[in-house]
Amino acid sequence: MEKIVIVLNEGPTNMKSWNGLRVAAGFVGVDMEVEIFLFDAGVYTAIKGQKPPEELKGLNLAEKITELLELDVKVNACGTCVKAGGLQAEDLVNGVVVCTLTDFCKTVKASKNVLVF
Repeated sequence: MEKIVIVLNEGPTNMKSWNGLRVAAGFVGVDMEVEIFLFDAGVYTAIKGQKPPEELKGLNLAEKITELLELDVKVNACGTCVKAGGLQAEDLVNGVVVCTLTDFCKTVKASKNVLVF
C-alpha cells in the first residue's frame, strides 16, 4: 500500500490544520496508508477537551484526530514541540504518539509522498 506523510504546523484555530486532517481522511478513502506528524503549534490540534464555540464546532480538531486514529491513521507529535508548548503526552488525545525527529525522518524516507500544512 502506498504511504503519505502529512505534516501539520498550525494550531487548531487555523484552517490549514483542518484542511490537512480532511485531506488525510480523503487519502484513507483512496486506500493509502496515512501518517500525520504534528510540529510547532500543530501539537495543539491534539489537545484533549477542546471546546470551540458552537458556530465553530467543526473545528474541534481533537475529535477529527480521534476519528482518524479509529481509521488506523498514525498520528505523531514532535516531542520537542510538545515540551516547548508546555504540554505533556497526557495532554494529547489517546493514541497520539510523542516522537522524535529521527522517527519523522525515517517515516519520510520510507514514504513516496509528503504534504505540509
